[in-house]
Amino acid sequence: MLRRWCLYLLLFWSLAALAGTKSNPAQPRQKNASARLPVTTSSAQARANFEKSMREFEEYRIPETLQDLRAATKADPNFAQAFILISRMSQDPVEQASTRKRAEQLAVKVTPSEQLLIRWLADAQQNNYLPAIAAMNDLLTRYPRDQRLAYLAGDWLMQQFRYEQAVAVLERALALNPNYAAALNDVAYGYADMGNFEKAFAAMDRYVALDPDQPNPHDSYGEILRMAGKLDAALEQYRMSIRIDPNFGSEVGVADTYALMGKELEAREEYDRAIVFAPSNADKVQRELQSAVTWIRENNRKQAERALSDVARHAHSAGLARLEAEAHRILGMYEPDPKTALKQLQAAQDVLQEEHEISASDRDEELARILRTRATRLAELPDMDSASKAVKQLETMAGTSRSQVIQLCYHGAAGALLVAQGKFTDAIPHLQEGTADPESMRLLWRAYTSTGATSEAQAIASKLAALNLPTVEQALVVPQFRVSLVSQVGQP
Repeated sequence: MLRRWCLYLLLFWSLAALAGTKSNPAQPRQKNASARLPVTTSSAQARANFEKSMREFEEYRIPETLQDLRAATKADPNFAQAFILISRMSQDPVEQASTRKRAEQLAVKVTPSEQLLIRWLADAQQNNYLPAIAAMNDLLTRYPRDQRLAYLAGDWLMQQFRYEQAVAVLERALALNPNYAAALNDVAYGYADMGNFEKAFAAMDRYVALDPDQPNPHDSYGEILRMAGKLDAALEQYRMSIRIDPNFGSEVGVADTYALMGKELEAREEYDRAIVFAPSNADKVQRELQSAVTWIRENNRKQAERALSDVARHAHSAGLARLEAEAHRILGMYEPDPKTALKQLQAAQDVLQEEHEISASDRDEELARILRTRATRLAELPDMDSASKAVKQLETMAGTSRSQVIQLCYHGAAGALLVAQGKFTDAIPHLQEGTADPESMRLLWRAYTSTGATSEAQAIASKLAALNLPTVEQALVVPQFRVSLVSQVGQP
């Protein structure tokens, strides 16, 4: 359960890589204590809670991890590192903001290296990527033999869609300790994201062998099998995870897999079970959102609109602005009439402008997604002038932010507008930036086809048709694209 595609946006940048005192028999201590990032706390109880939280994180037991981090801050109210990790782990935007601010206030009381850690994670949350990246690089330079720090950096790079760099850093962690289970988990995802499933499965086999009685290895293996299109085998792994620990949350993986198999009723039943046991309001609303997408897969417009509107209301009541905006954005993506779709997109944008507690990175990245969809729908009208303005706004955002999400939204919108204008050659470089995004891939296939790049078109078509991600983007593009390919094969 390293990540669920497009779902768990707050869980991956920080944690356990930074526990300077964790003891694990499979991970021998380094001879030089200064080779590890320090952990500053005045309380033995707080340190014990912190170490326990790190073990739980590496087993991907997120609710337990948060519980022990919170206990650490109660035992030591000046525990800066625990506060910044809560900020990165929590899906409660109020808690995120309060613990980030507390960590920044306490930064003067900890070591210079921990100050870099706080700067990295706090600046990234606030969409200040240049100083965040500089702080991360400084930490890696200071602690070249800190395997958990290498794990943290690789994990962060992967969430930035920089898979090659992520794998290189994670392999560095594994060179320090070949049996580092958490790094094996992440590196397997990195290889899978690059389409190298042979290496992904090899890493996952090692991960499962190290922790066969933990649920996460099987849950992660299920996700990677699903990415490879091995859906029945994925279900087996998810069910094994459930047998090991029924409370771990692998019902979501089963539901996602059923959704991709076209078993939408079974998927909703699994989502319903997962919703009951959701550990937080954000998890509950997120699972409701996933369930709502099953109606899109069934092309049941009435039920999809009803379910997504319910998600927006529930997110609003829970103070979850990003999820509320996302529900409106999805309605804008699914709506067949562009003018009506623009009303949903305006509603999504209005949510982000209201007085909500939301991090700058979440706000800006969701705004970028909305603008990208707005540009596409405006081009359908066609209202090229307004579409160009949306692309220009994205270009400005991309020029001032190193967020990969914002960069990809800009290129996706620019490419879509150029395709709508028939400028296929100009569109190709933009669309090539988003070769993991279904809509950009579909448009790139069209651009390649229109410019006579037959082999490139065939390659991107094969990749798109094989995309097995439980996202709304996949639901809106891939099933129809597969049908269109079959129809083309059948033509004389």
